Amino acid sequence: MAVFLLLAGLMGAPPESDQEIWDSFIRWLQAQPPNSHPGELFAAYRADETRRGVSQDVVNHRMAVISDFFQTRRKGTEILWDKVFAGSDPIFKETPTALVVSAAENRRPGAALDVGMGQGRNSVYLAARGWDVTGFDPSAQAVRIAQSNAEKAGVRIHAVVARDDEFDYGADRWDMIVVTYVKDLTINDARIFWRALKPGGVVVYVNGADSDNAVLKAFLGFRIVRFEDVETNADWNPGRKTREQRLIAEKD
Repeated sequence: MAVFLLLAGLMGAPPESDQEIWDSFIRWLQAQPPNSHPGELFAAYRADETRRGVSQDVVNHRMAVISDFFQTRRKGTEILWDKVFAGSDPIFKETPTALVVSAAENRRPGAALDVGMGQGRNSVYLAARGWDVTGFDPSAQAVRIAQSNAEKAGVRIHAVVARDDEFDYGADRWDMIVVTYVKDLTINDARIFWRALKPGGVVVYVNGADSDNAVLKAFLGFRIVRFEDVETNADWNPGRKTREQRLIAEKD
């Protein structure tokens, strides 16, 4: 921050507040066409700022503020993912995640929660197998697509527009919680999921691999049914190889 203030002073401009940076970025994002690749949107913002003559130090500062605000501000998250899900070149597979298929294969259908449900590929699959499925996503566009996909498949799902920190997980409510390509789970997530799951319920998790197995460590209070750390063509950005971790953890 001190470097940024110094640069702003040298350029003769008053320093920007973090809120002003965020508001400016949101106006820019709202004006962008749909794009299925979120990384391209951020790269385009950086390129536009550079073309306007903004120094790399200031651009880097703005990007850091924007990244932080995405963790806490619902509006920006919803706009970003609305742009992604409205794009014509999906960055994700539209078939259900293989680990979800495996986890459901020998389990009696019950109540399932799909965290960050996206276009509903896992929700629709589980509903077709007799599960009572609730899914949520911060993108209203994603929820609309999920509801449409459920209707086309002839199944019913409960779809909610919400961020992870807004949704009430409840207690002893779910037989399965699905979290695929959303975020790295933490000890706090493990506590929330333990409370929310019924006895015998499972968390089904897939995401990019962390370097110190933090997700696995967070769930050691559960019974670890399955854990894998693999190089693969993931459901997210399937055109390239990446390292991902897969976890099924059961509440005893």
